[in-house]
Amino acid sequence: MRRLIASALALLIALSAPAYSSGQTQTPAPSAPAASPIELTISGPRYIRLGDDLKFKVTLTNRSDKPVAVRSPFLFGEETRFVWRITDYGGRLLPPHIYEKLFVCPVTGPVMDFMITVLQPGEKMDYPFAGDPSNSFVFPGKGFYKVTLSYVLAPTHYVTISPIRPPDEKPETYTPQQKVEMIKNQPRFETTSNVWQMYLGD
Repeated sequence: MRRLIASALALLIALSAPAYSSGQTQTPAPSAPAASPIELTISGPRYIRLGDDLKFKVTLTNRSDKPVAVRSPFLFGEETRFVWRITDYGGRLLPPHIYEKLFVCPVTGPVMDFMITVLQPGEKMDYPFAGDPSNSFVFPGKGFYKVTLSYVLAPTHYVTISPIRPPDEKPETYTPQQKVEMIKNQPRFETTSNVWQMYLGD
């Protein structure tokens, strides 16, 4: 009887002990990505026709409790970018618009300090260069469509102070050097806008 009890206790201890594999270390599960400090909102037309220019208002808002440095996409092929997405009412992504001839002029050189904007907590800025989303997609026909916009800001050290300063430059809260350092140290983040619904008619 004592031998049976001892065997049962040994089994319980073995089951409660952490698993161990010789020569291997357990890798901790990756942590979830940090929440984006920037909220992205879009607004545009509710009723459109084929060929219309879709002029959307794009607003970035700092929802964190610290200043956040943001910038527009600049270097050709870099990760920092705005990406439009249009789906039909069933959630299917529209096919891309294929252009017969597309000329791309790649931009090279460092990001300049005047391309950087520092948003204070709660501060907003309108971004006018996100483009027309209809240029990238083919609409199959009449119906409801949903539009979203994503913004990715990736770290970069290819940034410097512009050697040319405008003659009427006014002092800002942050010096050019401070803005450069802030964008260098800004962690990567990605944010997606609200869903904007519109109807394509005749």
